[in-house]
Amino acid sequence: MLPGDPPRHDPRLAAARQRLDRLDGFLREDPRNNALLIDAFETALSCGEWERAEFHLRHAQALQADALAWRLREGDFWLAQQRYDEALAVLEALSGTPNPPPGFADVLLHNLAFVELRRGNLAACVERLAPSLDAQAAADAAGAAGHPPVATRALQQLWLRALHHEVQLDRAMAWTVGAERRGLLDPQAAGVASLVAIDAEDFPAAQRWAALSLSNGGPDDAPPPEAFVTQASLALAARDAEQARRFADAALQRHPGDGRAWSTRGFAALLANDLAGASEAFRRALAAMGRHIGTWHGQGWTQILQGQLAEARRSFETAIALDRNFGESHGGLAVVLAMQGEREQAQAQAELALRLDKANVSGRYAQALLSGDVKDAKDLQRLARRLLGGRSAPLGGDMGQMFVDAGAPDANAPPGGDGN
Repeated sequence: MLPGDPPRHDPRLAAARQRLDRLDGFLREDPRNNALLIDAFETALSCGEWERAEFHLRHAQALQADALAWRLREGDFWLAQQRYDEALAVLEALSGTPNPPPGFADVLLHNLAFVELRRGNLAACVERLAPSLDAQAAADAAGAAGHPPVATRALQQLWLRALHHEVQLDRAMAWTVGAERRGLLDPQAAGVASLVAIDAEDFPAAQRWAALSLSNGGPDDAPPPEAFVTQASLALAARDAEQARRFADAALQRHPGDGRAWSTRGFAALLANDLAGASEAFRRALAAMGRHIGTWHGQGWTQILQGQLAEARRSFETAIALDRNFGESHGGLAVVLAMQGEREQAQAQAELALRLDKANVSGRYAQALLSGDVKDAKDLQRLARRLLGGRSAPLGGDMGQMFVDAGAPDANAPPGGDGN
């Protein structure tokens, strides 16, 4: 069973249902107890017991106990089921609430922006959050803020995720550095920011923020998947396949559908020469994020190593269709074409790859295949060292070493890449 697959028996789910049964029993004895109603409602949501959750929700609303808070919980009820139209109708009706209690506005803003994020409306999510988060940063700078409350910390995490997915890396980095400098960066938000830093190629910041997140997590405040994906990516850079796999698996335990975690696990498997594991991981990654070019590269090289040249060709052609200006995609396609004996097309793709990136590895590898310079694994390793010795890899280290794998069985080992 791969990480992220549903367990045959989930003890946490069973325990939640047992707890819900006990709470229902208490409520039969004390049906107007609002604290018990809240506990029963939230427990029902946690184990997907929608009918029982709605029963407690409607019961509480009929009692008119803490009516405003229960209206917010009605939004949670629809959000938990991914019924975003119903959630939005409830939440937007609360937007004009006069004199809301402390924290209410932040929770409402978070949930409204969360709907936009889940629907893929990234720009709208950023636009909703920007006034509050920019104002928060200004207040922090003026010394007006203390330790951020729970709702504000959740906003930080959502804000950074939205900026990351919107590829506003500089804005996300600047905001995080400012919050860190003032001692107001939520550890979970730091975990989200660590993956932003990976993509921004600020690896010291990535390591620092991931470590902050992982060292401050607890059972009720667990680090986000991004912190584990960051550590897995850094382990890949250090050529530590087992460590990368462990961190990727930890991310998948928290978010089984995380495309970046699956992609990173795929590269860890590729580094360990586990081609079947790499193939399955890349398949799952692309099901979640089909426009991630690095993952198409990973799948393409896995297919080359499996002798699936037609499939590899389609993978690199897909990567090119996503971005025709990325040399590594053309270089990978050139390798496939060279191995298929289509020499003229292979040479043209290799030349294009090198025009786009003079240091492109796969394009030079394709040319070496065409010229006969590369014949076995030792030839490939010598070529890599000659071309790349001392050049920094995307996540640090010597790219020449990306070719040196004691377990590599043939000359077609992929020329680097981390999938991020």
